[in-house]
Amino acid sequence: MRMTAGLVRPIVRLLLPCLLAVFGTDARAVVRFDFEHTLFTEPPQPVLDHCVVEEDGVYHLFYLRGNPAVNIGHATTTDFVHWTTEAPVLEPGTWDNKALWAPQLFRHPATPWWCMYYTGVNTVSSQQTGIAFSNDLAYWFKYADPVYHPDPSWAEWSETNFSHGRDPHVIEDGGRYYLFVTAKTTQNRGAVACAVSDNLVHWEDIGPIFVNSNWHVLESVFIFRHNGRFQMFFTEEAVNGTSAMSSDSLLSGWDMATRRIIDGGHAPQVTDTHLGEMFSRHAVYNDAHGTLQYIIRFTPLLWSGDIPAVPKPLPLADQWTFVAGDAFYYQPVWNHNAAVRNDNYAKTWLGDGWINTYEYYTGPLGYGIPGSTQGEGKTGRIRSQAFTIEGSSMSVLVGGSELPGECYVALIDATSGEVLFSETGRNSNEMDQRRWDIRPYQGRSVQIEIADLSAVGHVCVDEIEESFQVGGGGGGGGDGSGSGRTKDRPGFGEAPGQDAVAGPARLHANVPNPFNPATSIAFELPRAGRVRLDIFDATGARVRTLVDGTRVAGLHREPWTGTDDGGKAVSSGVYFYRLVVDGAAVDTRKMVLLK
Repeated sequence: MRMTAGLVRPIVRLLLPCLLAVFGTDARAVVRFDFEHTLFTEPPQPVLDHCVVEEDGVYHLFYLRGNPAVNIGHATTTDFVHWTTEAPVLEPGTWDNKALWAPQLFRHPATPWWCMYYTGVNTVSSQQTGIAFSNDLAYWFKYADPVYHPDPSWAEWSETNFSHGRDPHVIEDGGRYYLFVTAKTTQNRGAVACAVSDNLVHWEDIGPIFVNSNWHVLESVFIFRHNGRFQMFFTEEAVNGTSAMSSDSLLSGWDMATRRIIDGGHAPQVTDTHLGEMFSRHAVYNDAHGTLQYIIRFTPLLWSGDIPAVPKPLPLADQWTFVAGDAFYYQPVWNHNAAVRNDNYAKTWLGDGWINTYEYYTGPLGYGIPGSTQGEGKTGRIRSQAFTIEGSSMSVLVGGSELPGECYVALIDATSGEVLFSETGRNSNEMDQRRWDIRPYQGRSVQIEIADLSAVGHVCVDEIEESFQVGGGGGGGGDGSGSGRTKDRPGFGEAPGQDAVAGPARLHANVPNPFNPATSIAFELPRAGRVRLDIFDATGARVRTLVDGTRVAGLHREPWTGTDDGGKAVSSGVYFYRLVVDGAAVDTRKMVLLK
């Protein structure tokens, strides 16, 4: 069913693969980034022919569950990203004792009752249309008998032999109801059968509205009106993907000369939602281990006049800004892509979408193929939308290369760019949880920044979540310091810089880099000492001394807002910063200020 349009937001609002989810706790808001895609999957069950309807702000997905079909499944969502799998709603019965296929819902606006039309299949695979009823979308009862099959006077149909009569689709036009199903003529031509009704239960066959020039049957026919012209989306046997053709008339004028293949998926549906016009279809792929994987994917539908187009969006484009580079264009990776290459990535990620800038596979009908990578060479940086800190802590799953100033996830001030916390990997794609004490920053406008600025490293990130929990550590031993330190070091409530650092003093890469207007420079001391941290321009002239005094052992961060010792803003360009401890130079690093 194609729903009545609600408030249509800009089409980019459909791109929700990394949702900024807002939910209430003690009447205060917290945020969560989990990098999921706009798709539904129920592994290990196949999910195929489907429909979507809306009621009271909740979208209900009904789908063929299993292959061969087991039953009609049911799932709910409000955003097409996060789903609740409900109990299946229909099972095979008496005349439909082999399988149920292709659910499609319709409701008369004057009644509370939903009608579910479906294909019922008997033991010899003869296909007919059945109907079931519900007033709450959860509990359904079947009408005792089938309600339609193509008329044998023109169609190759028999109850005692394999016969086409599947994939029902019902629309209303001019006060009458029309039912369309897949059929084949007695001349062995693929066809779209049509029946009419005044009550949605008793249907009168009026013959085919389209007959193909060959045996190819048109499957999963979905007809709707766009700008006064009828559009038919369908899958054609022996032709891969979803096709579309148009006509000025509902019952005639359909011509394959107008056909366009618009997408690689099958069993299409178009649903008007509060997010915009949504195109959905199922896709099946082999994961290279011999296992078929199934999804139903949701994508915005765009138009150029009467010509439909299904874009292939960059999944992060809606909620994140691409600040620099292209490492994140084809993120988040979908599913456990590394398993296809037999890489031993521990399954510590929580969902089917997660950031790994080494990977390149956004799922079926997206970018890449199973097992593909983009390697270490890609670099880039992204930032989230700004949000205000309300909670007490923030947790994040982090993995990848141990390059603190180059491959990291950070919490930054949205105005100044000051780095409040930053985490890097531990040279493993196994992500572990770190936790930051954000109480000192409550009320501040902040952003999440994720970066891969190294041509020899990558970053893994998932499940960034603000909460009102206060406490140290996490699943992987993060300590709330934002330093990426190990679990045996101090957590919340301890004074900064009081933990020991093994090895010599270290100067970290500044974060972010390049930067504007501010960056943060971190250094570590194995013991207390006299510290000097200076900044020099490209000619070697000192422009600013950030630190000149005694510091205790531990990790320290010093912000630089791009000003000299006199408080005057410096120009864009390359700068160097040098750490000297107890009179001995430790390290010098380079950074770039871009204005």
